[in-house]
Amino acid sequence: MCMLNKRTNILFDEELWRKLTVIAEIEKTSVGQLIRTAVKEKYNTEVKLTERKILLEDIERIRPHFKDKIDYKELINYGRK
Repeated sequence: MCMLNKRTNILFDEELWRKLTVIAEIEKTSVGQLIRTAVKEKYNTEVKLTERKILLEDIERIRPHFKDKIDYKELINYGRK
């Protein structure tokens, strides 16, 4: 388990706070842990999608160099750079 060393304050309306406390109770965890998990799921996914988009753009950029057939050796060597 990692050490938590940064703090923030977040304000919720009553309805959302009640929902979070009920979920936390059902899952036998804290509201803070629910929020940390939600943030990780949301933003780790976006980072991965951004990385994939960049890789796809790289592939599309070098792809025109290959006419009908793909030179896999050249592609592999490019990927090693």
